Amino acid sequence: MTDSTPTNHPFVITREEAPKFWMVDSLWSSLATAETTGNALTVLDQVMPRRSGPPPHVHERLHEYFYVLDGEIRFQISAEIRTASVGNLVSIPSGTVHGFAVATETARVLNLYTPGGFTEQISYLGTPATGLRLPTKDEQTRPTGDRWNAYLTRSAELNTQSSAPGGTQDLLADERDPFHP
Repeated sequence: MTDSTPTNHPFVITREEAPKFWMVDSLWSSLATAETTGNALTVLDQVMPRRSGPPPHVHERLHEYFYVLDGEIRFQISAEIRTASVGNLVSIPSGTVHGFAVATETARVLNLYTPGGFTEQISYLGTPATGLRLPTKDEQTRPTGDRWNAYLTRSAELNTQSSAPGGTQDLLADERDPFHP
């Protein structure tokens, strides 16, 4: 997505048509981006394997939502653990420390951000996916130095994500494989 001029036109997109990326052992399908929603919203269809998920972190600018379509996920929201399963919506306001771990064999969520802007992280750091499935270990590639630098520049502009404040305990560390940025 090289054109950063936001649009706000009606559209219909299927999961099959959406740009897809493999990153951190997960499949991310970009259904709606900041560019396609006039910067209002990002919508990702995300499939993750058991024990995946990030350690505690913060989105200073973005309000994040997870709507669970399949599976079960354990969330750390501040110092509380909550479990979400099919049909649950999890709302995490900007500035809230959070992390999660997939508790079932796989989980599928609609991951939403307001305002839009998170898809840049996925498109810069992920590997273009060749299908609607989880990747094998050898299908994911590390981003090149140029892509990593482009991501860091764009991420700083968007202020999409930062580490949790020092002293934040990772309450789900034993339920998650180590996070690979």
